[in-house]
Amino acid sequence: MHAPNPTPSTDSADSGQVASLLAQGRAHYAEAQYQEALSCLHLAYDECRAREKVGHGSESQGAEIANDLGVVYTVLERWRESEKWLEEAQQAFVRARDLGGEAQTLGNLGSMYRVRGDLKRAAAHLQLSADRFHVVGDDEHRAASLRALSVVRLRQLRPLQALTAYSAALACQPEPNLAVRLLIKLLDLPFRLRVG
Repeated sequence: MHAPNPTPSTDSADSGQVASLLAQGRAHYAEAQYQEALSCLHLAYDECRAREKVGHGSESQGAEIANDLGVVYTVLERWRESEKWLEEAQQAFVRARDLGGEAQTLGNLGSMYRVRGDLKRAAAHLQLSADRFHVVGDDEHRAASLRALSVVRLRQLRPLQALTAYSAALACQPEPNLAVRLLIKLLDLPFRLRVG
């Protein structure tokens, strides 16, 4: 599932119940049992929010569950629910000052908009995702956001922007091999050519 790593919980058995429901939801998702995944994730979310009301919950954990709900709804092409849950997750990650979680959710929003056909919003969210991942130093996920952005730019018939995004994705590799270095140079070639 395209979700940030779970935040370890230090609280009581109720916290264990949230983690257990979250794990079950992710397991159902991995097995393409989407309705079961939604049931577990909604229960986990409700339990997490109930714990927050009494001062024991985690804003980041609630955001993480909302993000997962958005991903499942995206797979089911239930766009309204997907957008609602992903936007809720993003806002909660912002409140929790969790840039990594926000970056992941922005990437999921961008992917949802891409599949839905809203390429302008897809590009904007994928670029924001890549920018946030850059700030937190997560090159692997930054590269994934940039590769997805490259695909969107191609679909928008913007080949130079697609090349730029793909080249930036390749440059995220910490120690690129010779083939990747050559590919980066080839992709940069159109920007070095000057017309008369």
